[in-house]
Amino acid sequence: MHPRHLLALIFAALALASATLVAVTVHLATPADSDTATAAALGGGAGAAALILVAWFVLDRLIMRPSRKLVRGIRALLESRSPEQGLPLPRRHALGTLPDVTAELADALKQSRGEIRKAMDDATARVEEQKNWLEVILQSLSEGVLVCNRQNQILLYNNAAVSILDLPETIGLGRPLFNILSRAPVQHTLERLERHHAAGAAAGSELTAPFVCSSVDARQMLHARMALILDNQDAITGHLITLVDISDEVALLARGDAIRLALTRDLRSTVGNLRAAAETITSYPDMAPDERRSFDDVILRESETLSARVEELGQEIRGQLLGRWPMADIYTSDLVSCVQERLADLAGIKVNLVGMPLWLHGDSLSLMQALDCLIRAVHRETGATEFDIESLLADQAVYLDIRWRGKPLSTAALERWLDTPCDDDTSGPRMREALERHDCEPWSQSGREQEQAIVRLPLPAPNRPQFLPEPRRLPARPEFYDFGLMRKHAGDDELAATPLRDLSFVVFDCEMTGLDPTGGDEIISIAGVRVVKHRVLTGETFERLVNPGRSIPQASTRFHGITDVDVEDKPEIQVVLPQFKAFVGDAVMVAHNAAFDMKFISLRQSEAGVEFDNPLLDTLLLSSMLDGEEEDHSLDALCDRYGITISGRHTALGDTLGTAELLVRLIDRLEAKGLDTFGEVMKASNMAAQIRQRSAMVSTSRHM
Repeated sequence: MHPRHLLALIFAALALASATLVAVTVHLATPADSDTATAAALGGGAGAAALILVAWFVLDRLIMRPSRKLVRGIRALLESRSPEQGLPLPRRHALGTLPDVTAELADALKQSRGEIRKAMDDATARVEEQKNWLEVILQSLSEGVLVCNRQNQILLYNNAAVSILDLPETIGLGRPLFNILSRAPVQHTLERLERHHAAGAAAGSELTAPFVCSSVDARQMLHARMALILDNQDAITGHLITLVDISDEVALLARGDAIRLALTRDLRSTVGNLRAAAETITSYPDMAPDERRSFDDVILRESETLSARVEELGQEIRGQLLGRWPMADIYTSDLVSCVQERLADLAGIKVNLVGMPLWLHGDSLSLMQALDCLIRAVHRETGATEFDIESLLADQAVYLDIRWRGKPLSTAALERWLDTPCDDDTSGPRMREALERHDCEPWSQSGREQEQAIVRLPLPAPNRPQFLPEPRRLPARPEFYDFGLMRKHAGDDELAATPLRDLSFVVFDCEMTGLDPTGGDEIISIAGVRVVKHRVLTGETFERLVNPGRSIPQASTRFHGITDVDVEDKPEIQVVLPQFKAFVGDAVMVAHNAAFDMKFISLRQSEAGVEFDNPLLDTLLLSSMLDGEEEDHSLDALCDRYGITISGRHTALGDTLGTAELLVRLIDRLEAKGLDTFGEVMKASNMAAQIRQRSAMVSTSRHM
């Protein structure tokens, strides 16, 4: 029996005994025939019982409840490992200086924890510095990098891998490699390298191998290289894979094969017909005119076919060369600035950038050389000393116009200049070669103003948008290090036996139009964050606004700040839920008051074609299980107690990050109580849910 209940029974018994004793005493002391004897006895007994009950009330309110609150705070402080953990003190009590002394002890404990934390931070400073160096190197690589353990779980990755694979919802720490890469080539290469290692191959070239694979959705062809990772005992602990997207190169190779086949097979019959007709005419010079005319028709027809086909193949080859030359997006103001510096040796020459700078796609060096060569040639030919360069938008290109005062150039002059070298070194590229790399055929014409001439260079349009903002940058991912998973050994596969720290969690939160899921309210925002190995991975987040298909009440907008305008162009829940499911994978889902959010999700999952059958944890129930029903278990109250700051409260992502930090603190306390596995926690939280439900039913019945 709970001590409080036992004490309540003792006081109740005392009250009953006191009332009986006082009543009997008063009755005996009062004359038996007195009319007031019974009333006096009853009144005295009731008074004695009331005094006992008042004493119980005062004892419970001023000593027992404050003591329990103090005990819960001390227990939370001991179970928590965070130096920010506070100690809530009772406001009204009769414990004397005990709360103040306890607070001093708590402050001393917090100070000691802070000193220990500082010592640990100092001790790991050099490791963190090396980690930062590694992170900078990884993030600066253009190749995608993936590090996996023996179970083919991802332990490390860089932003380039996310960008190349374009699967931000499925790539993540601890997630399966084969969710993003095709299994067969990876498995085959790994088996080859493992055989080499088993045969005694040393670390080096024998333990690395290139291979070609595709993304799991077959959208990208990837050139990859795998290397085994060995520990100090020469045992395989994982493997590293680097990725390069070769989809464009494969397409170019296919086009090259088509051109080769056309030259070696498709044109063979045409050339054969021409040769046969020419040999026949040569062998029989005296043939009849009608017969000669038929051979002339064959030669004319086949020559036209050959000419058209050669022109077509020429365009194909030019396009293939254009795609093969290494190019990048160039800002015209940067290009013109380089040309201005290059022309500094010509006294009196002035080059101006006019109009709005635009982006184009090309090889910056060869374009700068071609512009320099062209302006020098125009200066020599016309004597012009001032040139304006302007970039203009075209349908499939960007025009780069060079303008000066004078007459347009003749086609012959342009053709002559195109064969001049772009540099003093005559072995360098000629202007024609530099422009052909960009599929550019320049021409000269009159300008918009009188006595103005233009040379127009049509250049490739950029890959990036001209005026729209740059695509949203991938978030920084500093917390993708988890080499501890390399030491993972096969254990009990049952989820109930899995330690909490070995689980992957996705903490999530939703914002809705209102609080009635069955009455028409809908999700308008959903967010999630991964928690792996007791760390909140703030770089691995999911956040989407959702068009609810109905208006958002102003009362709800005042709560979360989302308006109808914010969601009018956003996807519906049927589109977002599959994306969220891909992000969650098979992780344990966690939320504060999880049943509420899951009710909204469950009502829409069937029409979205997904099922959220993941294990579920509720931080509200965990807190209730740890501290009982007398404490406030709202998210605000818990974050205040555990020293957690929420940035963006009442937004889906803000509440998600706050709940994730809360989960980490609660796991510390659960482990301190010996609740180490998922099964133990689920059993205890289910009991807490039943107790909470019964308490709510009792509270409701009291107010009926």
